[in-house]
Amino acid sequence: MDPVASPEERRLERVLRQYKDKYVDPDYFDMYRTPNSLQLVDPLEWAFAAIHSRLDAEFDFMNQKARSGGLYGGGHFNADNSRNLLALIEEVAELELALAKVGKSLTVAPEYQRVLEGAKTWVVDSGGSTIPDGFAPVLVEKYDTVFGLADAAVVLADSSQVSLTLVGEGAFAIVHKFVDPNYDITFARKKLKRDADERDIARFRREFEIMKGLDFPYILKVHKYDEEENSYTMEFCETTLEEHIKRRNNQPQFDFSVRRRIALQFLYGLNYLHRKGICHRDLSLKNILLRVFSNGAVQVKLSDFGLAKPRESEFTKSETEIKGTIVDPALDKFKEFEPVNDIYVVGFVLTYIFKGVNRLISDFSSLGEIIQKCSHSDPTQRYQTVLKVIEAIENLETEPIGAPA
Repeated sequence: MDPVASPEERRLERVLRQYKDKYVDPDYFDMYRTPNSLQLVDPLEWAFAAIHSRLDAEFDFMNQKARSGGLYGGGHFNADNSRNLLALIEEVAELELALAKVGKSLTVAPEYQRVLEGAKTWVVDSGGSTIPDGFAPVLVEKYDTVFGLADAAVVLADSSQVSLTLVGEGAFAIVHKFVDPNYDITFARKKLKRDADERDIARFRREFEIMKGLDFPYILKVHKYDEEENSYTMEFCETTLEEHIKRRNNQPQFDFSVRRRIALQFLYGLNYLHRKGICHRDLSLKNILLRVFSNGAVQVKLSDFGLAKPRESEFTKSETEIKGTIVDPALDKFKEFEPVNDIYVVGFVLTYIFKGVNRLISDFSSLGEIIQKCSHSDPTQRYQTVLKVIEAIENLETEPIGAPA
């Protein structure tokens, strides 16, 4: 142990020491190992791999037992496995606290955070645990990291320092929120991960420049880019379209008129983009954000422009691999992406807004016809502009849509 280390650093060393002799699957360690690291084994990377691999074993078993109890849970999670999972939850909490003491923030993949938080409410340490009804199977991640490090604080323009709270993590960047005490306003900060290469940095900076050039109520507003940190500040949004509708889908007050207002805001934002000569190319339920106001009103904000391409841009001229969360099967090459390919995804988004389901509806209602025309397999049979979709949604009669599917 380093004799000049601070008490906080010595605490972290002691926490990490318990993983020194634990066996770790080489595949898991390879996921966490920093390329070209001078250390043969980094204790923190070893700890991440050790916890991740053991969590995956418990989550796999949990999924198996949930299936045995029926489609929606009710299975019995064995006593030993319950104790193992509770111990792992404590290990994650202990490591998170030790890192916080030395000014570092532990990041946990949202899916794993969801399961760990949920398990605290039903896993018990004796006799096994009954998996609750409605249990959502764990999406076990065996091929990418689920733990990482992020900044614990950010320095403001007046040199004051404020703490950061993790709100999301993607493949390339981490998003935190913070409150600027000078204005008492919550902002978000998006920061590129440390292992980003030059092309990732160029794309990230380009995303900021595209968004900086946009000024519209339904487009996320960005503020300042930090060259040294490869980060930028932006509006903070409380939730995603996916989460907002999931929580309200069966509420009577979340009726047709409310859903249509949300749909139109989304369409207005996309129409603005297309009129500016920009295709988003990665529309999804997770990157359509919502600001939620105290009176319950919401404002849609299109975000995540990492794959967006202005008409005049040559950044992706050599790219042919199809990217994006929802892929238009009619698209042959990513560089040939046109507004009509964004409109294909609009059908899925509208289905989720109005029906709360992740599939295209295929009935013969007026709404069903609009959705099918958006996502027709033949691009020439789709709406050719978002403005036409807007007109169709505006002309829908305000009537009950029935129980969500």
